[in-house]
Amino acid sequence: MPNFRNTPLRVVEFSAEECPKAPSSGPPLFTFAQFHAFRNQILSILFRYGTAGPNGTLRINESINLSTEVWSHDGNTKPDFYVVSDIWNRWSRWIRVEADSMHVKPPLLEEIALTLSTFPGWCVYLALIRGGLTVFEDRVLLEGPLFVGCERLDHIYQQCSSALDT
Repeated sequence: MPNFRNTPLRVVEFSAEECPKAPSSGPPLFTFAQFHAFRNQILSILFRYGTAGPNGTLRINESINLSTEVWSHDGNTKPDFYVVSDIWNRWSRWIRVEADSMHVKPPLLEEIALTLSTFPGWCVYLALIRGGLTVFEDRVLLEGPLFVGCERLDHIYQQCSSALDT
């Protein structure tokens, strides 16, 4: 996928300043349909890099009241990318994806960030055994021993391709 960004993604250590804490009360920040529309978009990206599941995309009806939560058959029971389908709460606008780091290949992070530009305030957390990546539309936050010393996206991809997650 070509890079349509005017500026490269910033790569920084995870911190409270870079990843503001979500509220824990008050009016919900998103609906059931918004969450699953976002999750479906992330799945469509992940399918290009491996298998994803265990649940596939959710067919979202026009009305939540009419939704029967019909999952498509595009999920995989032992996926490369395990995409959580539960809504953590109605204030935390993120999706957790668990994977082996070897599946994080160029330009996965850029594609996720580009998609996030149409979902303001949302992020994707990639739990990668020896580290984690929180992807926003303009930055990637690093944590864990796998990413020590990484300062650019190419460093992240290099670490992921050479890591042995055992």
